[in-house]
Amino acid sequence: MSIIYTETLSDAESRTDIDIGDGRTLTVNITGEGIIMDVYGSKADTHQPHLGTAGMMFDEWAEWIIREDIA
Repeated sequence: MSIIYTETLSDAESRTDIDIGDGRTLTVNITGEGIIMDVYGSKADTHQPHLGTAGMMFDEWAEWIIREDIA
């Protein structure tokens, strides 16, 4: 796993691309409202297929973390 790209778009938005080591890339977008993560498949002809998305607002992440820590 390695960070392959980080871009700060503004004070409230950034993007980081992470090579997770199995041919897939995880893109983490942090906005003023929350965190969105996208998974892309292996590059084929310079196109990476989008495999899925997960995201929550910051307050939702906080509640999820508290619930998971209790369980």
